Amino acid sequence: MRNHVLLVSLLGVIFLMISISPSFSQSYGRLRILKERAVVVTQMKNRFVTRVLDTYHIPYECNSDGVVFRMKVEDRWNIVRNIEIVPIMNDKASWLQVTAHDIFFDTDGGMFHLVSQLIIR
Repeated sequence: MRNHVLLVSLLGVIFLMISISPSFSQSYGRLRILKERAVVVTQMKNRFVTRVLDTYHIPYECNSDGVVFRMKVEDRWNIVRNIEIVPIMNDKASWLQVTAHDIFFDTDGGMFHLVSQLIIR
């Protein structure tokens, strides 16, 4: 009787491991792909922000990851806490098209706003 309960429990565990393993590996693969895509999107955002600042000739400093952490506005270096990029859409066309971007810099010196017609690539 005791061996029978042990055998049934062991078979149950083996069945559970076999049925969960493929779904776990698929989930892990999806997570890995999403993490890789997040890195690429972040790099694109950082390059876009630096291109816009270069276009407007605004001095800035980046950390080792390429993130803008300081920018000079009106002869004062401001620490950048957050950067928000909002696409401006052309809704009059037959399809939605990004025509420009509002870029908001939240800094210790206040909120700074730029509008850029550069495209994120």
